[in-house]
Amino acid sequence: MSHLTKGSIEFLTVAIETCKFIEKEEIESDLFVDTMRKLLPLLYLKASMAEIPTIFMYDEEPERFVSEQDYEQLRERIALLLGNADQYLTAIHPDIALSDTTIVATISEDIADIYQNLKNFVSIGQLGNEDLMNDALILCLTEFKNYWGTKLLSAQLALHLIWCGVTKINDDNENKKTSEF
Repeated sequence: MSHLTKGSIEFLTVAIETCKFIEKEEIESDLFVDTMRKLLPLLYLKASMAEIPTIFMYDEEPERFVSEQDYEQLRERIALLLGNADQYLTAIHPDIALSDTTIVATISEDIADIYQNLKNFVSIGQLGNEDLMNDALILCLTEFKNYWGTKLLSAQLALHLIWCGVTKINDDNENKKTSEF
């Protein structure tokens, strides 16, 4: 008997597509921004609708597949793709209560955090063990509620501002060109 509900399967499907897109090496920044601003709300919706199983099937947590090196390479690639538009100011940060100034966050780190959780979940799904998948779903959706859901929403706002033209990718390069005249 399957532990996965219709909502869980829909979440897994969107998680797979999101990971595939994020993993693309050759992509233009405009396409990246446009696609991510569409995928993130869908991912949020599907994660919110998926039921979190109530019982772990194993005593130990499922294996983690994304290494620190994988994470950092992905984060750096996205940071390069977005240029100066990668950084944004946020009021939603764990350190905000300790600060008397605004906090600078990055879209690249937000997306790398989301990817890490999704890829670990998706990778376990590819093993075909429903009990492991149950436990991976519990972890992924719990971390969605406690951590990467907020990252997703923050990145969504920052990507929206790029898409609307409020934030421009590689503003610094444009300023250098115009200041030379």
